[in-house]
Order: sequence, then structure tokens, then C-alpha cells
Amino acid sequence: MKNILKIIFIAMTVVLSGTVFAQEKPFRIGVKIGYPNIIGGNIEYVAPLFNKRFAPTIEYSSINADQFIDPHKGKFNYFQAGLNYYFLKEGTGLYGNLSYGILNAKLTINDIQSDSGSQSGGSAQASISNNSMNIKVGAKWGKGFYFRPEVGYSFTHIDKTLVVDVSYPDGSKETQNETLPSILTQGLLFNIGFGMSF
Repeated sequence: MKNILKIIFIAMTVVLSGTVFAQEKPFRIGVKIGYPNIIGGNIEYVAPLFNKRFAPTIEYSSINADQFIDPHKGKFNYFQAGLNYYFLKEGTGLYGNLSYGILNAKLTINDIQSDSGSQSGGSAQASISNNSMNIKVGAKWGKGFYFRPEVGYSFTHIDKTLVVDVSYPDGSKETQNETLPSILTQGLLFNIGFGMSF
């Protein structure tokens, strides 16, 4: 039994080492800046299967909203997992991406004026949650250090308006519809990335 386990272990080691080193520099780690990720990390691995054209990829962002959209406060998270397919060369050049993204944001919106104009300085809590299938086209240039732009489309749009309960300093409350910027609700995806291959 021990000999069988040793043989299985050696065989798995040989297969895995062949998989890892089947392509020169198959691992990529980098940063992407754009929408919906704003700024976050990216990891990609060019698999040796299918002529080294397929590359699983994941992205993650977690930032404080007040760094970008003052005077609002809150937290923003984005996670995406997908697959790149390189059209012309192994792990470089033009590629297509199919992915699934999960966006969550919890915001405190400040300095809201009442619909009647009689109150100001209101605040409200707002939550944005969106799960979507995405399709993108991009290009990766470079070997050790690389650069990659991407554009794409999300098939599940964020709602154009948020219904929020606004509280004012005098204790009064009202419900308002907050309209989100159109760039957030049209399904457009875009980013620029850079990083290292190893």
C-alpha cells in the first residue's frame, strides 16, 4: 500500500511540475484601475491545456468610498472570476474574457436636501448589490512586465435609482429616489492593468 501511495505521489508531482512549467512565465499578478473594480488586484494563470490559450483569472477590490466620493462614506467590494482566451498567441496579445462579477457597496450619503427644499443636511444609508455575467475584450503586451487595457459589457445592470430613507437634523424623515450616474448603470466595463509575469 505504501509503495502505491509513493508511486501516485511521484506521478502527481511529475504531472503538476509539467503543468506549472509548461509555459514560460504562466503566472501573472498585477493591478487594474477602472470600472467596476476602481482599483484592485488581479491574478491570472495560463493553463497548459488547449494550446496554452485559456487562462483562469480572478480580481478583487476592497476600498473605502470616502477616498473617492467625498462627502459620502462607506465600503466598496468587487470580486470577479473568469476565463481569458488568447486568440493569436499563447498567453499574450488579443484575448476575450467571460467572467462573473459580484459588486457590493454600503454608503452613507450626506448633505441631502429635502424634495421640498425646506430641509438640508440630511443623511441616508444606501446599499448597492449587483451580480453579473460579463464579456470583455482586451490585449496583453509584454513578457516580464506587462500592460493590458480591457473594455466590455455587463449583462446585469445596476438599477438607475436608489430608494433611500433620509434623516434630517431636526428629526424629520422622508423617502427619496437618488439617481446614480449613468456611467454606473449602462453596463459598460473598462480598465487598464499592469503587472509582472513569472
